Amino acid sequence: MNYQSVADNRIVTFKQKQKLNFFIFAYWHDARFKVRAGGPIKVYELTQNLAKRHHQVYLFIPKIGYPEQQTIAHVCPIPFIDIPILRFVSFQLVAFFWAISIALRRNFPDIIYVRIMWSFLPMILGKLLSVPVILEINDSPHRAYASINNFCKRTIVHLIDKISFTLSDYFLPVTQKIAKDMNTLEGITFEKMAVLPSGANIDLFHPMDKLQCSRELGFKEPFLYIGFIGTFFHYQGIDTLIGAAPLIIQKCPNVRFLILGDGPMKDTWQRIIIENELESYFILPGFIPYNFVPSYCAIMDICVAPFQRSACDTSGVKIFDYLACGKPVLTTDVGETSSFFRESGAVIIVPPEDPAALANGLDNLLKDKTLREEMGKKGRAFVTGNYSRTQIAEIVETVSMKLLRSPE
Repeated sequence: MNYQSVADNRIVTFKQKQKLNFFIFAYWHDARFKVRAGGPIKVYELTQNLAKRHHQVYLFIPKIGYPEQQTIAHVCPIPFIDIPILRFVSFQLVAFFWAISIALRRNFPDIIYVRIMWSFLPMILGKLLSVPVILEINDSPHRAYASINNFCKRTIVHLIDKISFTLSDYFLPVTQKIAKDMNTLEGITFEKMAVLPSGANIDLFHPMDKLQCSRELGFKEPFLYIGFIGTFFHYQGIDTLIGAAPLIIQKCPNVRFLILGDGPMKDTWQRIIIENELESYFILPGFIPYNFVPSYCAIMDICVAPFQRSACDTSGVKIFDYLACGKPVLTTDVGETSSFFRESGAVIIVPPEDPAALANGLDNLLKDKTLREEMGKKGRAFVTGNYSRTQIAEIVETVSMKLLRSPE
């Protein structure tokens, strides 16, 4: 099949129908999502926004939770063998042949979009169908390699990534730092990359009335709330926030810490809270359905992202959501993540893993309501101006059209 002629024909089709056909592949596995909707919201919202822009989208994801309820796109929930190693391999194989069957039914893809997942099968599919492949990279692969202690596994993963990079046509790293790593360590030119920030759903995450949301959610006491939203991983730095809490409470007894989420560190952090006799100051509601998160964010007077140093390449998803809700943010200096948001005028940055510095920064915000309100307005404007999830989908659309107009 001639790549040039196929691409030219698809441009004509797009001009006539004003739509492209996307095959999007994403993999995750988390037992907590088997009984409730979940998974990477960014993937769902990308498919949702592409579909709203009149593109046809097929999303290939593991059959976990209720993915069909998350997007108006065509969801292909892939069954898999739920045993370590086999679950990943079985997902890849079933997704590969399911995609081929859809293509053979004349729903031929124009673009294959892959959220990096240590597999090159979608790239092979792209070569078989002469379809350009876009690879989204959510973390520096080399940081991920360093976290794998087993030498054989690390070597295999690195080899899989090498093949994936070779077979991909374009790359969408979520930060400039990851793009630089891909260039210096993998030799991928900047001409084949565009930074794709995480962004926020500005229609869902928007400023709301604190008093009204407090009443609706049963928060009756007039406290000042410092809030966190996210998965409970070690790098999120909640232990630093717990360490800062006594210093903050000493100056502002009317403060409470509202920590939303779930994850592997939950028991550890709860134990630390109890050991430090802080139970009456920390509120951990657990997992909150995505659509209710903005109401909880409305209750928060200040939002925090106290990342540890190990989180240096994070894409700052939670910070985008905080800013979209019009909240002042305090985060830690972990390289590009902090420098990216510095220009917003809505984020205060302190050293990581330093409870005293975190406490001092939060205390300054707690004392100054006017500053909090000014930062909140600047943050909302920052996100709506450049980083809505609709604008992120537009970047993907633009890159896709570029690939179809200029095939290699």
